[in-house]
Amino acid sequence: MHDLYTRLAQSNIGKTVFEGVGLPSPPILKRSPESSLEKPRGRLLVAGGLRSKVLRKLCAELAQSEAALFTPYWVEPAKAGLFSKSNTSKETRIEQVNFAQQSNHKFKGLIFDASGFNNTGDLNALYVFYNAALKHLKRNGRIIVISASERDCETAEQFACIEACRSFVRSIAKEVGAKGASANLVEVETGAEKNAYNTVAFFLSRKSSYVTGQSLLVSKARHQASTWHKPLKGKTALVTGAAMGIGAETARILARDGAVVICLDIPSNQAALTQFASSIGGHALAIDLSADEAVDTLVQAITSQLGILDIIVHNAGITRDKTLKNMSNEQWTSVLNINLNRIVQLNKALLERKALNKNGRIIGVSSISGIAGNFGQTNYACSKGGVAGYTKAFATTLEGGITINAVAPGFIETRMTGKVPFLPREIGRRSNSFSQGGLPLDVAEVIAFLCQPSAQSLNGNVLRVCGQSLLGR
Repeated sequence: MHDLYTRLAQSNIGKTVFEGVGLPSPPILKRSPESSLEKPRGRLLVAGGLRSKVLRKLCAELAQSEAALFTPYWVEPAKAGLFSKSNTSKETRIEQVNFAQQSNHKFKGLIFDASGFNNTGDLNALYVFYNAALKHLKRNGRIIVISASERDCETAEQFACIEACRSFVRSIAKEVGAKGASANLVEVETGAEKNAYNTVAFFLSRKSSYVTGQSLLVSKARHQASTWHKPLKGKTALVTGAAMGIGAETARILARDGAVVICLDIPSNQAALTQFASSIGGHALAIDLSADEAVDTLVQAITSQLGILDIIVHNAGITRDKTLKNMSNEQWTSVLNINLNRIVQLNKALLERKALNKNGRIIGVSSISGIAGNFGQTNYACSKGGVAGYTKAFATTLEGGITINAVAPGFIETRMTGKVPFLPREIGRRSNSFSQGGLPLDVAEVIAFLCQPSAQSLNGNVLRVCGQSLLGR
């Protein structure tokens, strides 16, 4: 990361100087680029409101990991449904904590189950729990709120509670960002309580370091487990735009997790692409997606040479920035064709020709620009907004356990953003809750998580990987 400001702010001298003059000091975010899935670990403080639906099952799962569970002294675990009276062995024990007597307690995660909220008065429980617990959150800690899904709402007050939880998470994420801590929401459909654990585990892990202020919807799809080591072993993945940047890092992370990766890029990048694919034990495929026959050529190459795909990551994209009044027809159509139309066409071809396996994963790459818009990028924003909308709608049509989700990166430190003029680049880096740009690794880790068997219950989500950019919601 070529970010002199962040390096200075994180140095011993810089910390003192930056604090003295009141400049934002980007925290050090902890990542784990060489390991696959991580079991939850550390001290977790858990509690829930009245009628909590998820917490009991979640605590049973967390107790089997490497985490130690605690609850505030005013919560009686058995009465709160954290465990049954017959399930209070040492391995699943939840210890009560009295903050007034033991103020030195520190926790890696603060988890509150608001899935049972039925009326707006229930929201007071969020204040009671986090007001007492927040000062005990460790640096790089995790805040997770669990809510019901709006799909299950029957009253206006239930809708209000869910939207209130979303806004609460967005706000508290901004308060804790300077500590490198994050806050995220897990929305759980009725009947999907057993599926919440994997998403909670992801948000607790270092894989989600640059994701904060966001939410994921967990559906009641059939639950699948992932192995902690090599969760994608035996899978075949295609990553488009894989020669550099986010695409290359995504290919590397998928290979790290056990997948055989087909790396696709334009013919002019073939030499670098072949070398990179070889380094991760994958295959190189040089095809220009802008060509009229590109989709047919690609699907034919896959089915005749490499078999059937389990994963496709639509990462390839281009920019042709101009204000709309100065934009040529070619600049408009080329961006829409590569960034959006080819995704739609390729997915259709793969499904029609049965070239995507049962329980396959489709991942699109949207953008903050597609959510918030951006000056001089009407073509790019239009295409990336289209990816987000297509993802949400197409998810409802898929069968055979196939899922589609999308990521929406914010300011990520790549060669492309390195060419942005100094002032806009610095504004882009600082305009988020962590006051720094993300890494291609951050996007790749989210994509890898969405590709895993344990992500079967995630479908139609668009997850921002932006450090909670000030742009958009």
